[in-house]
Amino acid sequence: MAEIHITDIDYIEINSQDGLDFKYKPEVPKLKLVGTLLLSESEDEEGGVLFLTQKQLNQIVVGKDIDLKLTDDRWTLGKPLTKEQVKKVGLVDIDAEYMGSAGEFKCFEAVKVS
Repeated sequence: MAEIHITDIDYIEINSQDGLDFKYKPEVPKLKLVGTLLLSESEDEEGGVLFLTQKQLNQIVVGKDIDLKLTDDRWTLGKPLTKEQVKKVGLVDIDAEYMGSAGEFKCFEAVKVS
């Protein structure tokens, strides 16, 4: 289990879940968040993928004035995150299971958001 933090969001899309073995509530549809993740163990920021439920996404973005716009089956940021928004989103602790790598991205499944 790893503790990660989101420091930027490139886009969010509905994941097809084909061939992926989710441990946390496998029957609940997952969203695929692609962005910049801060790994607590190494304190390195890197591009990554986080699979999470709609409820978990709401826990991360609620009350942070983040403008998500739907374009071509993807939610993208209406405007880049401000420094204050990055700080607020980055303070959210996400316990996640490492799933492996997909190209240059490390992939994680969110288990608990606090």
